[in-house]
Amino acid sequence: MLILLLVPVTLIVFVTYYKLATLYLFALTVGVILFSFVTVFFRFAKLRMSRELPQVATAGQEITYTIKLHNHGSRKISASLLHDQPIDPRPSRLEFIHSREPQEQLRNGFDRLFAYYRWLWLCKKKTSFDSEPKLLTPIDTSSYETQSLRCTPLKRGRLEFNNAQLCLPDPLYLFQKCVRMQSSKDSILVLPKRYKLPQLALGGSARDHIGGLSHSFLSGVSDDFRGLRSYRPGDSLKHIDWSAWARTGKPVVREYENVFFPRYGLVLDTNGTYEHLDHFEEAVSIAASFARVVDTQECLLDLIFLNKGAKTLTVGKGVARSGDLLEHLASLEIEVEPDWQNLSQQVLKYSASFSVCVVILTQLSDKRGQLVKDWKKAGLNLLIIVLVSDDESKQAATLIGATPIRINNVQRDLLNML
Repeated sequence: MLILLLVPVTLIVFVTYYKLATLYLFALTVGVILFSFVTVFFRFAKLRMSRELPQVATAGQEITYTIKLHNHGSRKISASLLHDQPIDPRPSRLEFIHSREPQEQLRNGFDRLFAYYRWLWLCKKKTSFDSEPKLLTPIDTSSYETQSLRCTPLKRGRLEFNNAQLCLPDPLYLFQKCVRMQSSKDSILVLPKRYKLPQLALGGSARDHIGGLSHSFLSGVSDDFRGLRSYRPGDSLKHIDWSAWARTGKPVVREYENVFFPRYGLVLDTNGTYEHLDHFEEAVSIAASFARVVDTQECLLDLIFLNKGAKTLTVGKGVARSGDLLEHLASLEIEVEPDWQNLSQQVLKYSASFSVCVVILTQLSDKRGQLVKDWKKAGLNLLIIVLVSDDESKQAATLIGATPIRINNVQRDLLNML
């Protein structure tokens, strides 16, 4: 940039003061720029790249992955920069029209009319990861090179890699030629970011769910002998006491102590708009934090949410692992047209089974308030979390017995909620 600025500066000084030295400097500067501009077009590279990505990543946490480069061109590649960029983050026309930047109404009329800052906000929201270019070591013709790159996923979901660029500077490093590289189409699942939670002391008790002790490999029935009883159709043959049958002449079976464990519900509010996208993303992160902390080796956890109707995903011992729940949360999207009645029916369906039900709401509304009242009337033991953005909504959340979590201070409020 300084070299380019020298051109008008030296020209102005020469015309004003007629100094011959400034004319020489002007000619030298123009010559250097022309030389760099012409020679940059003669830089060529044929480089093929493949990636070795980790299985999963977490939003906001840096990952390191390995790339393999193959120079299949006829020239040695030197003094080059490799930049693995995210896929085009520009929003679609409908997204641009129906979205609003937070507090856009506070901007002046010119900015609201042309909506440039809304465009920047949407591009930032849709950027999937952040990375820095890497200076490559020289790569000979028909040779292979292994390098490591780093990037930071910025949002959850499926992260696509298919936009690698090679920057080839001219000999004086004034201009550079950007070449789209041949690379494999790779992807990685990015899990939602998770917060630290206080020591969970969820109330409630077991409600007759047959399961297994955390220190036992048994599921349902323990080795604790309770007594004998007469055989009933459907009893397992392995529980028949043959010696007692021989003594009494009637089939007799052994009874064992059943082992019970609690069952928890996790209700996630997926309704929202793109204006409140931050609320939805934070709600997903809080749900992932609870799913990670609850010990599913000693209980069952049911995630209930809206996704074209009410859906339930159960994890726990003998059902599914908690990682499956996190992977499902990673791909969850906003529900624009929620079916609140279907969601309420799905929760009430398990009301007799839940020891505690954690409800995470993106905001407060009349529909959500009525759902909470209905669930409390059904006898559910609720732990309600509401994301708020101002003091008014915080006070409204407190009135219904919920825990308000400020959108700009999620971690601190979560640590102080229990």
